Amino acid sequence: MESLSGLIFQYLHAIWRRKWITALTAWAVCVIGWSVIAMLPNKYESYTRIYVDADQLLTPLLRGIAVDVDPAQQLDVLQRTLLSRPNVEELIHMADLDRSVRTQADKDALIRRLMQQITIQPQTRNLFTISYTDSNPTTARNVVQSLLTIFAESTTGTQRTELDNAQRFLNDQIALYEKQLRATEQRRAEFRAQHLDVLNGAASASAIDTLRNQIQQTHDNLQDAVARRDELQRELESLTPSVGADVTTTTSPGAAEQQLAQLERQLAELRTRYTDEYPDVITVKQQIAALSSRLEKQGTTTVGGRHAPGARTKVSPVVYDQVRIQLLDAQAKVASLQRRLDQAQTDLSHAEATAKASPGVEAQYQDLDRDYSILKRNYDELLARREATNLSQAADTQADKIQFRVIDAPQAPTTPIAPNRPVLFSAVLLAGVLGGLGIPILLTQIDRSFATLNRLRSLGLPVLGGVSYVALFKSKSQSVMEMAGFSASAVALVMIYGVLILMTFNVHRALPGGLG
Repeated sequence: MESLSGLIFQYLHAIWRRKWITALTAWAVCVIGWSVIAMLPNKYESYTRIYVDADQLLTPLLRGIAVDVDPAQQLDVLQRTLLSRPNVEELIHMADLDRSVRTQADKDALIRRLMQQITIQPQTRNLFTISYTDSNPTTARNVVQSLLTIFAESTTGTQRTELDNAQRFLNDQIALYEKQLRATEQRRAEFRAQHLDVLNGAASASAIDTLRNQIQQTHDNLQDAVARRDELQRELESLTPSVGADVTTTTSPGAAEQQLAQLERQLAELRTRYTDEYPDVITVKQQIAALSSRLEKQGTTTVGGRHAPGARTKVSPVVYDQVRIQLLDAQAKVASLQRRLDQAQTDLSHAEATAKASPGVEAQYQDLDRDYSILKRNYDELLARREATNLSQAADTQADKIQFRVIDAPQAPTTPIAPNRPVLFSAVLLAGVLGGLGIPILLTQIDRSFATLNRLRSLGLPVLGGVSYVALFKSKSQSVMEMAGFSASAVALVMIYGVLILMTFNVHRALPGGLG
Protein backbone atom coordinates (compact mmCIF):
# COMPACT_ATOMS: atom_id res chain seq x y z
CA MET A 1 0.00 0.00 0.00
CA GLU A 2 2.84 2.35 0.80
CA SER A 3 4.43 1.76 -2.59
CA LEU A 4 1.05 2.23 -4.34
CA SER A 5 0.32 5.44 -2.47
CA GLY A 6 3.82 6.60 -3.16
CA LEU A 7 3.39 5.87 -6.85
CA ILE A 8 0.09 7.75 -6.94
CA PHE A 9 1.65 10.68 -5.12
CA GLN A 10 4.54 10.60 -7.57
CA TYR A 11 2.16 10.73 -10.60
CA LEU A 12 0.08 13.50 -9.04
CA HIS A 13 3.21 15.45 -8.31
CA ALA A 14 4.39 14.96 -11.88
CA ILE A 15 1.01 16.11 -13.25
CA TRP A 16 1.02 19.14 -11.02
CA ARG A 17 4.52 20.05 -12.02
CA ARG A 18 3.49 19.93 -15.69
CA LYS A 19 -0.06 21.15 -15.27
CA TRP A 20 0.12 23.54 -18.17
CA ILE A 21 1.24 20.77 -20.48
CA THR A 22 -1.78 18.81 -19.25
CA ALA A 23 -4.12 21.73 -19.94
CA LEU A 24 -2.66 22.47 -23.36
CA THR A 25 -2.83 18.78 -24.41
CA ALA A 26 -6.45 18.46 -23.29
CA TRP A 27 -7.43 21.68 -25.08
CA ALA A 28 -5.59 20.74 -28.24
CA VAL A 29 -7.20 17.29 -28.44
CA CYS A 30 -10.68 18.62 -27.66
CA VAL A 31 -10.53 21.60 -30.02
CA ILE A 32 -9.24 19.53 -32.92
CA GLY A 33 -11.60 16.61 -32.25
CA TRP A 34 -14.67 18.77 -31.75
CA SER A 35 -13.90 20.75 -34.87
CA VAL A 36 -13.59 17.59 -36.94
CA ILE A 37 -16.86 16.23 -35.52
CA ALA A 38 -18.62 19.51 -36.20
CA MET A 39 -17.54 19.35 -39.86
CA LEU A 40 -18.69 15.76 -40.36
CA PRO A 41 -21.68 15.65 -42.79
CA ASN A 42 -24.98 14.35 -41.53
CA LYS A 43 -26.18 10.96 -42.74
CA TYR A 44 -29.89 10.51 -43.38
CA GLU A 45 -31.48 7.09 -43.70
CA SER A 46 -34.66 6.45 -45.63
CA TYR A 47 -36.28 3.03 -45.48
CA THR A 48 -39.41 1.14 -46.42
CA ARG A 49 -40.92 -2.03 -45.09
CA ILE A 50 -42.67 -4.39 -47.49
CA TYR A 51 -44.93 -7.33 -46.71
CA VAL A 52 -45.14 -9.86 -49.52
CA ASP A 53 -48.06 -12.29 -49.47
CA ALA A 54 -47.48 -15.42 -51.56
CA ASP A 55 -50.87 -17.00 -52.22
CA GLN A 56 -50.88 -20.08 -50.01
CA LEU A 57 -54.22 -21.37 -51.34
CA LEU A 58 -53.90 -21.03 -55.10
CA THR A 59 -50.43 -22.54 -55.30
CA PRO A 60 -51.43 -25.99 -53.89
CA LEU A 61 -54.55 -26.01 -56.07
CA LEU A 62 -52.51 -25.53 -59.25
CA ARG A 63 -49.76 -27.98 -58.32
CA GLY A 64 -49.48 -30.67 -60.98
CA ILE A 65 -51.66 -28.94 -63.59
CA ALA A 66 -49.81 -25.64 -63.97
CA VAL A 67 -46.18 -24.58 -64.06
CA ASP A 68 -44.95 -25.23 -60.53
CA VAL A 69 -43.25 -22.00 -59.42
CA ASP A 70 -42.68 -21.58 -55.69
CA PRO A 71 -43.59 -17.95 -54.84
CA ALA A 72 -41.33 -18.00 -51.77
CA GLN A 73 -38.40 -19.12 -53.87
CA GLN A 74 -39.26 -16.51 -56.46
CA LEU A 75 -39.24 -13.79 -53.80
CA ASP A 76 -35.90 -14.99 -52.52
CA VAL A 77 -34.48 -14.74 -56.02
CA LEU A 78 -35.93 -11.24 -56.42
CA GLN A 79 -34.34 -10.11 -53.16
CA ARG A 80 -30.97 -11.52 -54.17
CA THR A 81 -31.07 -10.06 -57.67
CA LEU A 82 -32.64 -6.72 -56.80
CA LEU A 83 -29.21 -5.06 -56.61
CA SER A 84 -28.01 -6.44 -59.93
CA ARG A 85 -26.18 -4.04 -62.21
CA PRO A 86 -29.11 -3.52 -64.63
CA ASN A 87 -31.43 -2.70 -61.73
CA VAL A 88 -28.89 -0.33 -60.18
CA GLU A 89 -28.42 1.43 -63.52
CA GLU A 90 -32.18 1.85 -63.79
CA LEU A 91 -32.20 3.09 -60.19
CA ILE A 92 -29.59 5.76 -60.99
CA HIS A 93 -31.75 7.02 -63.84
CA MET A 94 -35.01 6.99 -61.83
CA ALA A 95 -33.47 8.78 -58.80
CA ASP A 96 -31.67 11.42 -60.95
CA LEU A 97 -28.29 10.35 -59.65
CA ASP A 98 -26.76 10.47 -63.12
CA ARG A 99 -26.55 14.26 -63.09
CA SER A 100 -23.21 14.12 -61.32
CA VAL A 101 -21.88 11.34 -63.53
CA ARG A 102 -19.44 12.51 -66.18
CA THR A 103 -17.43 9.46 -67.15
CA GLN A 104 -17.88 5.71 -67.15
CA ALA A 105 -15.50 5.47 -64.19
CA ASP A 106 -17.76 7.80 -62.18
CA LYS A 107 -20.75 5.65 -63.09
CA ASP A 108 -18.97 2.46 -62.04
CA ALA A 109 -17.95 4.03 -58.74
CA LEU A 110 -21.52 5.19 -58.12
CA ILE A 111 -22.87 1.72 -58.87
CA ARG A 112 -20.41 0.11 -56.45
CA ARG A 113 -21.26 2.66 -53.76
CA LEU A 114 -24.99 2.10 -54.13
CA MET A 115 -24.57 -1.68 -53.99
CA GLN A 116 -22.63 -1.31 -50.74
CA GLN A 117 -24.87 1.28 -49.07
CA ILE A 118 -28.30 -0.14 -50.00
CA THR A 119 -29.40 -2.70 -47.42
CA ILE A 120 -32.08 -5.36 -47.91
CA GLN A 121 -32.79 -6.93 -44.56
CA PRO A 122 -35.36 -9.76 -44.17
CA GLN A 123 -37.25 -9.53 -40.89
CA THR A 124 -39.57 -12.49 -41.38
CA ARG A 125 -40.29 -14.83 -44.27
CA ASN A 126 -42.70 -12.32 -45.85
CA LEU A 127 -41.52 -9.05 -44.32
CA PHE A 128 -38.30 -7.27 -45.21
CA THR A 129 -36.82 -3.78 -45.15
CA ILE A 130 -35.04 -1.75 -47.83
CA SER A 131 -32.90 1.13 -46.52
CA TYR A 132 -30.37 3.61 -47.89
CA THR A 133 -28.21 6.23 -46.20
CA ASP A 134 -27.13 9.50 -47.86
CA SER A 135 -26.08 13.00 -46.86
CA ASN A 136 -29.13 14.37 -48.68
CA PRO A 137 -32.46 13.22 -47.19
CA THR A 138 -34.31 13.76 -50.48
CA THR A 139 -31.81 11.64 -52.36
CA ALA A 140 -32.11 8.92 -49.76
CA ARG A 141 -35.90 8.93 -50.13
CA ASN A 142 -35.71 8.91 -53.96
CA VAL A 143 -33.32 5.96 -53.99
CA VAL A 144 -35.57 3.87 -51.72
CA GLN A 145 -38.69 4.85 -53.66
CA SER A 146 -37.05 3.96 -56.99
CA LEU A 147 -35.87 0.65 -55.61
CA LEU A 148 -39.39 -0.07 -54.35
CA THR A 149 -40.78 0.64 -57.82
CA ILE A 150 -38.23 -1.67 -59.43
CA PHE A 151 -39.11 -4.41 -56.95
CA ALA A 152 -42.83 -4.03 -57.68
CA GLU A 153 -42.23 -4.21 -61.42
CA SER A 154 -39.96 -7.22 -61.01
CA THR A 155 -42.51 -9.01 -58.83
CA THR A 156 -45.35 -8.57 -61.32
CA GLY A 157 -43.38 -8.57 -64.54
CA THR A 158 -40.57 -11.07 -64.25
CA GLN A 159 -42.73 -14.17 -64.18
CA ARG A 160 -45.04 -12.79 -66.87
CA THR A 161 -42.10 -12.08 -69.12
CA GLU A 162 -40.74 -15.57 -68.52
CA LEU A 163 -44.17 -17.08 -69.24
CA ASP A 164 -44.48 -15.07 -72.46
CA ASN A 165 -41.05 -16.23 -73.58
CA ALA A 166 -41.95 -19.80 -72.68
CA GLN A 167 -45.20 -19.57 -74.62
CA ARG A 168 -43.47 -18.24 -77.71
CA PHE A 169 -40.92 -21.02 -77.52
CA LEU A 170 -43.62 -23.67 -77.03
CA ASN A 171 -45.68 -22.34 -79.94
CA ASP A 172 -42.66 -22.43 -82.25
CA GLN A 173 -41.78 -25.96 -81.16
CA ILE A 174 -45.38 -27.14 -81.51
CA ALA A 175 -45.57 -25.76 -85.06
CA LEU A 176 -42.29 -27.47 -85.93
CA TYR A 177 -43.36 -30.80 -84.42
CA GLU A 178 -46.76 -30.56 -86.12
CA LYS A 179 -45.07 -30.16 -89.49
CA GLN A 180 -42.75 -33.09 -88.85
CA LEU A 181 -45.65 -35.18 -87.55
CA ARG A 182 -47.72 -34.62 -90.67
CA ALA A 183 -44.79 -35.49 -92.93
CA THR A 184 -44.15 -38.67 -90.93
CA GLU A 185 -47.85 -39.61 -91.07
CA GLN A 186 -47.83 -39.15 -94.85
CA ARG A 187 -44.73 -41.33 -95.29
CA ARG A 188 -46.16 -44.00 -93.02
CA ALA A 189 -49.51 -44.05 -94.86
CA GLU A 190 -47.80 -44.32 -98.26
CA PHE A 191 -45.53 -47.10 -97.02
CA ARG A 192 -48.46 -49.00 -95.50
CA ALA A 193 -50.50 -48.72 -98.71
CA GLN A 194 -47.54 -49.96 -100.72
CA HIS A 195 -46.88 -52.98 -98.47
CA LEU A 196 -50.37 -53.65 -97.17
CA ASP A 197 -50.23 -57.40 -97.82
CA VAL A 198 -47.05 -57.82 -95.78
CA LEU A 199 -48.24 -55.66 -92.89
CA ASN A 200 -51.62 -57.44 -92.77
CA GLY A 201 -49.95 -60.84 -92.40
CA ALA A 202 -50.74 -62.11 -95.92
CA ALA A 203 -47.19 -63.48 -96.20
CA SER A 204 -47.16 -65.19 -92.82
CA ALA A 205 -46.30 -68.87 -92.40
CA SER A 206 -49.92 -69.72 -91.56
CA ALA A 207 -51.15 -67.97 -94.71
CA ILE A 208 -48.62 -69.86 -96.84
CA ASP A 209 -49.66 -73.16 -95.25
CA THR A 210 -53.28 -72.31 -95.92
CA LEU A 211 -52.50 -71.63 -99.59
CA ARG A 212 -50.62 -74.90 -99.88
CA ASN A 213 -53.49 -76.86 -98.33
CA GLN A 214 -55.89 -75.07 -100.66
CA ILE A 215 -53.74 -76.01 -103.67
CA GLN A 216 -53.62 -79.65 -102.58
CA GLN A 217 -57.36 -79.79 -102.01
CA THR A 218 -58.08 -78.08 -105.33
CA HIS A 219 -55.73 -80.45 -107.10
CA ASP A 220 -57.51 -83.45 -105.60
CA ASN A 221 -60.89 -82.03 -106.55
CA LEU A 222 -59.58 -81.38 -110.04
CA GLN A 223 -58.46 -85.01 -110.41
CA ASP A 224 -61.88 -86.22 -109.32
CA ALA A 225 -63.57 -83.82 -111.70
CA VAL A 226 -61.36 -84.95 -114.60
CA ALA A 227 -62.10 -88.57 -113.86
CA ARG A 228 -65.78 -87.79 -113.68
CA ARG A 229 -65.61 -85.89 -116.98
CA ASP A 230 -63.78 -88.71 -118.75
CA GLU A 231 -66.27 -91.27 -117.51
CA LEU A 232 -69.18 -89.19 -118.69
CA GLN A 233 -67.43 -88.70 -122.01
CA ARG A 234 -67.09 -92.45 -122.46
CA GLU A 235 -70.67 -92.96 -121.34
CA LEU A 236 -71.92 -90.43 -123.85
CA GLU A 237 -69.90 -92.05 -126.63
CA SER A 238 -71.49 -95.43 -125.85
CA LEU A 239 -75.02 -94.06 -126.13
CA THR A 240 -77.12 -93.20 -129.15
CA PRO A 241 -80.51 -91.56 -128.99
CA SER A 242 -83.53 -93.51 -130.40
CA VAL A 243 -86.07 -91.85 -132.71
CA GLY A 244 -89.84 -92.61 -133.08
CA ALA A 245 -91.30 -96.12 -132.64
CA ASP A 246 -87.99 -97.86 -132.82
CA VAL A 247 -87.52 -96.98 -129.22
CA THR A 248 -90.40 -99.16 -128.16
CA THR A 249 -89.60 -102.16 -130.36
CA THR A 250 -85.95 -102.10 -129.70
CA THR A 251 -85.73 -101.09 -126.10
CA SER A 252 -88.78 -102.92 -124.74
CA PRO A 253 -89.58 -106.23 -126.63
CA GLY A 254 -90.74 -107.63 -123.29
CA ALA A 255 -90.93 -106.99 -119.63
CA ALA A 256 -87.21 -107.69 -119.14
CA GLU A 257 -86.23 -105.15 -121.75
CA GLN A 258 -88.51 -102.58 -120.20
CA GLN A 259 -87.03 -103.24 -116.77
CA LEU A 260 -83.52 -102.95 -118.19
CA ALA A 261 -84.37 -99.66 -119.89
CA GLN A 262 -85.84 -98.37 -116.64
CA LEU A 263 -82.66 -99.32 -114.78
CA GLU A 264 -80.56 -97.58 -117.44
CA ARG A 265 -82.57 -94.36 -116.98
CA GLN A 266 -82.30 -94.64 -113.21
CA LEU A 267 -78.50 -95.09 -113.50
CA ALA A 268 -78.20 -92.10 -115.79
CA GLU A 269 -80.24 -90.01 -113.35
CA LEU A 270 -78.15 -91.12 -110.39
CA ARG A 271 -74.91 -90.28 -112.19
CA THR A 272 -76.08 -86.73 -112.63
CA ARG A 273 -76.03 -86.36 -108.87
CA TYR A 274 -73.50 -88.89 -107.56
CA THR A 275 -70.22 -90.53 -108.48
CA ASP A 276 -69.78 -94.15 -109.46
CA GLU A 277 -68.69 -95.03 -105.93
CA TYR A 278 -72.04 -94.04 -104.49
CA PRO A 279 -73.87 -97.09 -103.01
CA ASP A 280 -77.10 -96.56 -104.99
CA VAL A 281 -75.14 -96.27 -108.23
CA ILE A 282 -73.28 -99.50 -107.48
CA THR A 283 -76.56 -101.29 -106.70
CA VAL A 284 -78.20 -100.15 -109.95
CA LYS A 285 -75.12 -101.23 -111.90
CA GLN A 286 -75.28 -104.66 -110.29
CA GLN A 287 -78.98 -104.97 -111.21
CA ILE A 288 -78.27 -103.96 -114.79
CA ALA A 289 -75.44 -106.47 -115.03
CA ALA A 290 -77.63 -109.26 -113.65
CA LEU A 291 -80.51 -108.46 -115.99
CA SER A 292 -78.19 -108.20 -119.00
CA SER A 293 -76.64 -111.56 -118.18
CA ARG A 294 -80.06 -113.15 -118.05
CA LEU A 295 -81.10 -111.67 -121.36
CA GLU A 296 -77.85 -112.92 -122.97
CA LYS A 297 -78.60 -116.42 -121.85
CA GLN A 298 -81.95 -116.12 -123.58
CA GLY A 299 -80.14 -115.12 -126.79
CA THR A 300 -81.58 -111.67 -126.95
CA THR A 301 -79.54 -108.64 -128.00
CA THR A 302 -80.29 -106.02 -125.31
CA VAL A 303 -79.75 -102.37 -125.11
CA GLY A 304 -77.46 -102.50 -122.10
CA GLY A 305 -75.85 -105.91 -122.58
CA ARG A 306 -72.70 -104.60 -124.32
CA HIS A 307 -71.95 -108.17 -125.55
CA ALA A 308 -71.18 -106.96 -129.07
CA PRO A 309 -67.89 -105.10 -129.36
CA GLY A 310 -68.36 -101.56 -130.69
CA ALA A 311 -72.12 -101.72 -130.27
CA ARG A 312 -73.91 -98.59 -129.08
CA THR A 313 -76.72 -98.58 -126.62
CA LYS A 314 -79.86 -96.91 -127.80
CA VAL A 315 -81.52 -94.76 -125.17
CA SER A 316 -84.26 -92.25 -125.17
CA PRO A 317 -83.41 -88.66 -126.15
CA VAL A 318 -84.20 -87.54 -122.62
CA VAL A 319 -81.59 -89.84 -121.13
CA TYR A 320 -79.10 -88.91 -123.81
CA ASP A 321 -79.64 -85.17 -123.15
CA GLN A 322 -79.25 -85.70 -119.39
CA VAL A 323 -75.92 -87.45 -119.91
CA ARG A 324 -74.75 -84.73 -122.28
CA ILE A 325 -75.75 -81.96 -119.87
CA GLN A 326 -73.98 -83.79 -117.06
CA LEU A 327 -70.86 -83.96 -119.26
CA LEU A 328 -71.01 -80.24 -119.92
CA ASP A 329 -71.32 -79.57 -116.19
CA ALA A 330 -68.33 -81.81 -115.54
CA GLN A 331 -66.29 -80.00 -118.19
CA ALA A 332 -67.22 -76.63 -116.67
CA LYS A 333 -66.31 -77.87 -113.22
CA VAL A 334 -62.92 -79.09 -114.49
CA ALA A 335 -62.24 -75.70 -116.08
CA SER A 336 -63.28 -73.88 -112.88
CA LEU A 337 -61.09 -76.04 -110.70
CA GLN A 338 -58.17 -75.56 -113.08
CA ARG A 339 -58.54 -71.78 -112.83
CA ARG A 340 -58.72 -71.96 -109.05
CA LEU A 341 -55.62 -74.14 -109.00
CA ASP A 342 -53.68 -71.74 -111.23
CA GLN A 343 -54.75 -68.75 -109.12
CA ALA A 344 -53.80 -70.51 -105.88
CA GLN A 345 -50.38 -71.38 -107.27
CA THR A 346 -49.91 -67.74 -108.33
CA ASP A 347 -50.95 -66.54 -104.87
CA LEU A 348 -48.56 -69.02 -103.26
CA SER A 349 -45.65 -67.76 -105.37
CA HIS A 350 -46.50 -64.15 -104.48
CA ALA A 351 -46.86 -65.02 -100.79
CA GLU A 352 -43.51 -66.81 -100.74
CA ALA A 353 -41.81 -63.85 -102.46
CA THR A 354 -43.49 -61.46 -100.06
CA ALA A 355 -42.45 -63.57 -97.08
CA LYS A 356 -38.83 -63.26 -98.13
CA ALA A 357 -39.11 -59.46 -98.26
CA SER A 358 -41.30 -59.09 -95.14
CA PRO A 359 -38.46 -58.74 -92.53
CA GLY A 360 -37.03 -55.70 -94.29
CA VAL A 361 -40.47 -54.18 -94.87
CA GLU A 362 -41.49 -54.70 -91.26
CA ALA A 363 -38.20 -53.21 -90.04
CA GLN A 364 -38.72 -50.10 -92.19
CA TYR A 365 -42.30 -49.77 -90.96
CA GLN A 366 -41.18 -50.15 -87.36
CA ASP A 367 -38.64 -47.36 -87.89
CA LEU A 368 -41.36 -45.14 -89.33
CA ASP A 369 -43.73 -46.07 -86.53
CA ARG A 370 -41.07 -45.43 -83.87
CA ASP A 371 -40.27 -42.01 -85.33
CA TYR A 372 -43.97 -41.24 -85.44
CA SER A 373 -44.47 -42.37 -81.83
CA ILE A 374 -41.58 -40.22 -80.61
CA LEU A 375 -42.83 -37.17 -82.47
CA LYS A 376 -46.39 -37.78 -81.28
CA ARG A 377 -45.30 -38.17 -77.65
CA ASN A 378 -43.23 -34.98 -77.78
CA TYR A 379 -46.03 -33.16 -79.55
CA ASP A 380 -48.58 -34.17 -76.92
CA GLU A 381 -46.15 -33.24 -74.15
CA LEU A 382 -45.61 -29.80 -75.67
CA LEU A 383 -49.35 -29.27 -75.93
CA ALA A 384 -49.76 -30.20 -72.26
CA ARG A 385 -46.92 -27.86 -71.29
CA ARG A 386 -48.51 -25.02 -73.26
CA GLU A 387 -51.81 -25.53 -71.49
CA ALA A 388 -50.01 -25.55 -68.13
CA THR A 389 -48.25 -22.32 -69.10
CA ASN A 390 -51.56 -20.72 -70.09
CA LEU A 391 -53.06 -21.73 -66.76
CA SER A 392 -50.08 -20.33 -64.86
CA GLN A 393 -50.28 -17.07 -66.78
CA ALA A 394 -53.99 -16.79 -66.03
CA ALA A 395 -53.31 -17.43 -62.34
CA ASP A 396 -50.56 -14.80 -62.34
CA THR A 397 -52.49 -12.09 -64.18
CA GLN A 398 -56.01 -12.66 -62.91
CA ALA A 399 -55.51 -14.10 -59.44
CA ASP A 400 -52.28 -12.23 -58.48
CA LYS A 401 -50.44 -15.14 -56.92
CA ILE A 402 -47.92 -12.72 -55.38
CA GLN A 403 -49.22 -9.61 -53.65
CA PHE A 404 -47.16 -7.12 -51.67
CA ARG A 405 -48.12 -4.27 -49.37
CA VAL A 406 -45.98 -1.33 -48.37
CA ILE A 407 -46.08 -1.20 -44.57
CA ASP A 408 -43.88 1.90 -44.23
CA ALA A 409 -43.63 4.12 -47.27
CA PRO A 410 -40.24 5.76 -47.87
CA GLN A 411 -40.00 9.27 -46.41
CA ALA A 412 -37.45 12.06 -46.59
CA PRO A 413 -35.78 11.79 -43.14
CA THR A 414 -35.54 14.92 -41.02
CA THR A 415 -33.19 13.56 -38.38
CA PRO A 416 -29.72 12.32 -39.21
CA ILE A 417 -28.76 8.91 -37.98
CA ALA A 418 -25.05 9.73 -38.11
CA PRO A 419 -22.76 11.03 -36.81
CA ASN A 420 -23.83 10.61 -33.19
CA ARG A 421 -22.31 13.88 -32.07
CA PRO A 422 -23.04 13.69 -28.28
CA VAL A 423 -21.21 10.38 -28.07
CA LEU A 424 -18.39 11.64 -30.27
CA PHE A 425 -18.07 14.89 -28.26
CA SER A 426 -17.90 12.88 -25.02
CA ALA A 427 -15.33 10.54 -26.53
CA VAL A 428 -13.15 13.48 -27.61
CA LEU A 429 -13.40 15.04 -24.14
CA LEU A 430 -12.40 11.77 -22.56
CA ALA A 431 -9.51 11.45 -25.01
CA GLY A 432 -8.40 15.00 -24.21
CA VAL A 433 -8.46 14.39 -20.45
CA LEU A 434 -6.61 11.11 -20.77
CA GLY A 435 -4.11 12.66 -23.13
CA GLY A 436 -3.55 15.60 -20.78
CA LEU A 437 -2.95 13.26 -17.87
CA GLY A 438 -0.90 10.80 -19.83
CA ILE A 439 1.65 13.24 -21.27
CA PRO A 440 3.04 14.35 -17.85
CA ILE A 441 3.20 10.76 -16.67
CA LEU A 442 5.03 9.81 -19.85
CA LEU A 443 7.46 12.68 -19.39
CA THR A 444 8.03 11.54 -15.83
CA GLN A 445 9.17 8.16 -17.09
CA ILE A 446 11.94 9.73 -19.14
CA ASP A 447 12.84 12.37 -16.52
CA ARG A 448 16.30 11.81 -14.90
CA SER A 449 15.58 13.99 -11.80
CA PHE A 450 14.40 12.73 -8.40
CA ALA A 451 11.26 14.23 -7.00
CA THR A 452 11.52 12.68 -3.53
CA LEU A 453 14.21 11.50 -1.10
CA ASN A 454 12.85 7.95 -1.27
CA ARG A 455 13.54 7.73 -5.02
CA LEU A 456 17.01 9.04 -4.35
CA ARG A 457 17.66 6.50 -1.61
CA SER A 458 16.45 3.74 -4.00
CA LEU A 459 19.75 4.14 -5.80
CA GLY A 460 21.59 2.72 -2.74
CA LEU A 461 23.54 5.87 -2.08
CA PRO A 462 23.77 7.41 1.40
CA VAL A 463 21.49 10.44 1.68
CA LEU A 464 22.32 12.71 4.59
CA GLY A 465 19.15 14.84 4.37
CA GLY A 466 17.04 17.19 2.31
CA VAL A 467 16.35 20.93 2.19
CA SER A 468 12.67 21.81 2.42
CA TYR A 469 11.07 24.30 0.00
CA VAL A 470 9.91 27.43 1.84
CA ALA A 471 7.44 29.49 -0.17
CA LEU A 472 7.43 33.22 0.25
CA PHE A 473 4.31 35.39 0.04
CA LYS A 474 4.92 36.21 -3.57
CA SER A 475 5.40 32.58 -4.45
CA LYS A 476 2.18 31.63 -2.67
CA SER A 477 0.23 34.18 -4.67
CA GLN A 478 1.75 32.85 -7.84
CA SER A 479 0.79 29.30 -6.90
CA VAL A 480 -2.77 30.38 -6.20
CA MET A 481 -2.92 32.13 -9.56
CA GLU A 482 -1.59 29.07 -11.31
CA MET A 483 -4.17 26.88 -9.55
CA ALA A 484 -6.93 29.29 -10.47
CA GLY A 485 -5.79 29.42 -14.11
CA PHE A 486 -5.56 25.64 -14.39
CA SER A 487 -8.97 25.21 -12.78
CA ALA A 488 -10.45 27.88 -15.03
CA SER A 489 -9.09 26.16 -18.14
CA ALA A 490 -10.56 22.86 -17.00
CA VAL A 491 -13.92 24.46 -16.19
CA ALA A 492 -13.95 26.27 -19.54
CA LEU A 493 -13.23 23.03 -21.36
CA VAL A 494 -16.12 21.31 -19.55
CA MET A 495 -18.42 24.27 -20.23
CA ILE A 496 -17.62 24.20 -23.92
CA TYR A 497 -18.42 20.47 -23.92
CA GLY A 498 -21.72 21.16 -22.17
CA VAL A 499 -22.62 23.89 -24.66
CA LEU A 500 -21.90 21.55 -27.57
CA ILE A 501 -24.02 18.79 -26.04
CA LEU A 502 -26.83 21.21 -25.31
CA MET A 503 -26.73 22.59 -28.84
CA THR A 504 -26.85 19.12 -30.28
CA PHE A 505 -29.86 18.11 -28.16
CA ASN A 506 -31.68 21.36 -28.90
CA VAL A 507 -31.19 20.89 -32.63
CA HIS A 508 -32.52 17.33 -32.54
CA ARG A 509 -35.37 18.26 -30.21
CA ALA A 510 -36.45 21.06 -32.54
CA LEU A 511 -36.67 18.60 -35.49
CA PRO A 512 -39.75 16.36 -35.88
CA GLY A 513 -39.12 12.82 -34.76
CA GLY A 514 -36.56 13.56 -32.02
CA LEU A 515 -33.19 11.92 -32.11
CA GLY A 516 -34.38 8.95 -34.26
